[in-house]
Amino acid sequence: HVSVQVWTTVMSQVEWNKKEELVAEQALKHLKQYTPLFEAFTTVARSELVLMLKTQEFCYGNMNFMKVFQKIILLFYKTDVLSEEVILKWYKEGHSVKGKMMFLDQMKKFIEWLQNAEEESESGEDED
Repeated sequence: HVSVQVWTTVMSQVEWNKKEELVAEQALKHLKQYTPLFEAFTTVARSELVLMLKTQEFCYGNMNFMKVFQKIILLFYKTDVLSEEVILKWYKEGHSVKGKMMFLDQMKKFIEWLQNAEEESESGEDED
C-alpha cells in the first residue's frame, strides 16, 4: 500500500534519538514536513486506516515510540491526513492486536474529545 511505503521511506531517513523523551519531538518535527505527502496518499478511508495500523505497528516495534503513537495520530488528524471517522473506526474495531491496550489507552482522551465534538456539532445542526 502506498501510504505504508511512504511511511517506511519517511521513517527510515532518520537516525532516531535513543532518548525516549527526545524521540517524540524529533518524530513530530520530521513527520510534519511530510504531512502533505501523506495526505496525498490517504484520500480514501481504507488507506487512512492502513496508515494508522502501520503507525501502530511501528510504534509497537520501536520501544522509544511507544508513547509517541497518540501524538503522531493527533498530528495526522490536525493536518487532515486522518479523518475522525477513521480514527474512531480504528479505536472501535480496526486496531491491530500489537500493543492494543496501551495504544487504546493512550487514545482514550482524544477519542472522547472526538466523540463529544461530534455530538455537539450534531446537536448544533438540529437547532438551525
